[in-house]
Amino acid sequence: MVDTTKIADEIDGLADKQVKVGGVKLTFASIMAIFAFISTVVGGLYGGFVLYQRIEAVAGLDLDEYQAEIRFIDNKITALTEKSEQGIDYTRDIKNNLKNDILRLEKQSDRTEQLVRNVLDDARDMIDKASRRFETQREQLRSTQKGDMAELEARLEKLVQRALDNPLAN
Repeated sequence: MVDTTKIADEIDGLADKQVKVGGVKLTFASIMAIFAFISTVVGGLYGGFVLYQRIEAVAGLDLDEYQAEIRFIDNKITALTEKSEQGIDYTRDIKNNLKNDILRLEKQSDRTEQLVRNVLDDARDMIDKASRRFETQREQLRSTQKGDMAELEARLEKLVQRALDNPLAN
């Protein structure tokens, strides 16, 4: 079986042990610190190298091409803005023209309604006048007819009386 107490004592003793490297005595903690320092310096150098490569890549870009692309996009945006403004103006004109057309149609409709009312009133007046004239004519005809009938009756009575009074008739 493994004695864990002995292993723990060796680990505790590891911090107190010293190693001699090139005439310098170093403890385990100082070796770890040196290792951490060296890895930090190497990592910093690597990061600087990568950053330098990226800066070189950005510095080598052709900015004229990007500026031309930006001008092209700017021109497109300007053209689209102008077309949208023209569309808005065109839509506004259509709306105003439709509004004016509707108002004109409403006025024409009102005039037509008034004209129809006037024609109906005139027709009613004409019918009333014609009806009165018809009644007047009918009354005149009746009175004339009565007079003619009375005259005819009188003539017939006279004829009949003359025929009765004639002595030769028997």
